Amino acid sequence: MLISFFRIIIVVFVLSSCTDGDSILIKSKQEQLEFDILRIEGYLNENNLSGFTSLDNGLYYKVIEEGNSLFPVNGDTLKVNYVGQFLDGIEFDRNGTGQPFEFILGTGLVIEGWDIGFKYIDEEGIGILIIPSGLGLSLIHISEPTRRYAISYAVFCLK
Repeated sequence: MLISFFRIIIVVFVLSSCTDGDSILIKSKQEQLEFDILRIEGYLNENNLSGFTSLDNGLYYKVIEEGNSLFPVNGDTLKVNYVGQFLDGIEFDRNGTGQPFEFILGTGLVIEGWDIGFKYIDEEGIGILIIPSGLGLSLIHISEPTRRYAISYAVFCLK
């Protein structure tokens, strides 16, 4: 089993619903995906970010620095250090244990966006993943402004 290490920045959209006054509107998966893609494209445009490749499932990725051309496959063990932030910069999560977070790719132990996206960043490479809510966290209800619920993971995968 290959243990791969990467440096990657991941953006995850956890917006699964939106509000209309005091009521919560739940979107179908397709409506949510279309909404997330519009939000992702808006985020990229507003921040003058280019060079991203989009997948049919709404995941966007960009290779910043190529590694050793060894791409992980399902079943590989990956070790990562990460910091999760909302797009407005507020941190919500980090592994912070002094040890890399380890998981087996493709087994559903992490969000689906990680299982999909890490396959596009080679070992020791650096990249950015932008993950729509359907590949991020499970369906949640949001009653605060939606911009707070687009999240970013800065992830450094080590060897």
